[in-house]
Amino acid sequence: MKTEPEKATYRQLADDLQKLIEKKTLRLCDRMPSLRKLATDRGVSLTTVQSAYEVLENRGLIEARPRSGFFVCPRIRVEERLPSMQQGRKRAARVERPDFYEEVMTAINDPEIIPLGCAIPSDEVYPEKTLARLTNAALRKHGAKIFRYTICPGRADLRHQVAHRLLSSGANVTEDEVITTTGVTEAVVVALSAVTEPGDLVAVEMPTFFGILRIIESLKLKVVEVPVCPIQGMNMDFLDEVTSKHEIKACVVQPNFHNPTGAVMGRADRERLATLAAQREFAIIEDDLYGDLVYEGKRPTSLLAHDKDGRVIHCGGVSKSLSPGLRVGWLVSKRYYEELKAVKSVSFSASSTLSEIVVASFLADGGFDRHLRKVRQLYQDQAMKMREAVFAAFPEGTRVNAPTGSFILWVQLPLQYDCEQLARDALNEDISVAPGTIFTASEGLRNFLRLNCGFASDERIPKAIVRLGELLREQVQ
Repeated sequence: MKTEPEKATYRQLADDLQKLIEKKTLRLCDRMPSLRKLATDRGVSLTTVQSAYEVLENRGLIEARPRSGFFVCPRIRVEERLPSMQQGRKRAARVERPDFYEEVMTAINDPEIIPLGCAIPSDEVYPEKTLARLTNAALRKHGAKIFRYTICPGRADLRHQVAHRLLSSGANVTEDEVITTTGVTEAVVVALSAVTEPGDLVAVEMPTFFGILRIIESLKLKVVEVPVCPIQGMNMDFLDEVTSKHEIKACVVQPNFHNPTGAVMGRADRERLATLAAQREFAIIEDDLYGDLVYEGKRPTSLLAHDKDGRVIHCGGVSKSLSPGLRVGWLVSKRYYEELKAVKSVSFSASSTLSEIVVASFLADGGFDRHLRKVRQLYQDQAMKMREAVFAAFPEGTRVNAPTGSFILWVQLPLQYDCEQLARDALNEDISVAPGTIFTASEGLRNFLRLNCGFASDERIPKAIVRLGELLREQVQ
């Protein structure tokens, strides 16, 4: 048992460190001094420093990261001020292209626009030197052959590496169940085309990535929207009720670091979804693009690991974890393999040989895991900083998700604010944001927006967050 003087010492040390954090001498995401160094500097025992750090953890000022030490963390606790789960849509509806879709996409290619709209990383995130080395090695080894077509199902070396990588997600597949694609968007298009026909009904998350809605619109499908909890993901009770009343052909779901809410589906819900798919005979189209970007601990499992009846079509790729410009993605399925291959062969017959060689080489030589460790830390730090900046700059009552992976924030404003109007006003000032209205097929989410945290080194971003807060306040003056 600690004596009173020892208690006073560690509490005084905790108070001193808290003052350094409040004065921003120790800033958000800074590493705290090591236990031994602080004990030596202050002339106290290791036990005293450990006790002081425990106090700071309880106050929500620092957090421990495995094998890395202690870091300053946001003053706002994770469980507080999260966005709410919205109402779903139990009746079938057609998807119409949202008004602001084109503006968000066009802003990607304009370097003068501050990139808070599309979920893309900044250029310095890409492992440029390694990719250049692997590209040159491919040229030396294969010569002009790298400029040939790669025909479906794709290069065997890449399919082998994809199957190997999926082991870390709990999925046991072979390269003969993998089909390579030109990015994940093509993978989702192929998957939906293989299991549906125009007029069929598809279950989607609400909100969901606007690109998924665009695909559904182009394929002339109807949707029912299933609400998403910002922590646990798709509401399984709602899906159960919907699928008991409607015949759906597919359910499109993002179980890991859902775009835009950041939710991660729990194990019980993953198993329940697989059971529902088997009982009611619909396909699960899993968009697992962000699964590798977990901040800490193990990568979440793929739905393939819980598949009871071969109903899952896994869609993955490297556009968020490695490089969007390489345009490398994949499909994995046993039950639907032949249907997927037929659609891919007719509609998207060939993929980039050079890109597939480069990505296969990157996955094979161990560089991918080293790269992931770097970008995961970068994205975590940037998301934490932006979350705190939003709370400081935006109106009272603002809610923000607390992601455990990926690099996007989902922001909910009080009902009197119009985020689509904010997006238009911001674009006039060269700031791009994605309003919530483009993440749903219904009329909701007008007081929501998504922010991109992938540009850690862009010095314009902190000022842009402040300006967004000013624009919001101008709406209600």
